Amino acid sequence: MGTRRVALLLLGMGLGGCVSIMQQNQAAALATAQRRAEFELDCSQVSPSVISEKNVDGVRWQLAEYTIGVRGCGRQAIYLTYCRDPSDCNAIAQTGRVQEVP
Repeated sequence: MGTRRVALLLLGMGLGGCVSIMQQNQAAALATAQRRAEFELDCSQVSPSVISEKNVDGVRWQLAEYTIGVRGCGRQAIYLTYCRDPSDCNAIAQTGRVQEVP
């Protein structure tokens, strides 16, 4: 391995310890779930909140997984949101349906 590659690898490892993947991706995960919920709930005033979070080890990369509950306009939905990095998040409906809030 070249000197430059080793230096970049060490730099990346050092920076990775400063901010966890969970901290790095949480805001993007919330925004992704919020945008999906705004569409599915047909409501522009939704409030997302993290229910749970965990690291998922993939074959090539590590993912941050968030379970995010979103409420708005008298309805709610739950999304599993996966992020490789803040620019690459996907929200998947966990409930499969929109529920009315009691």
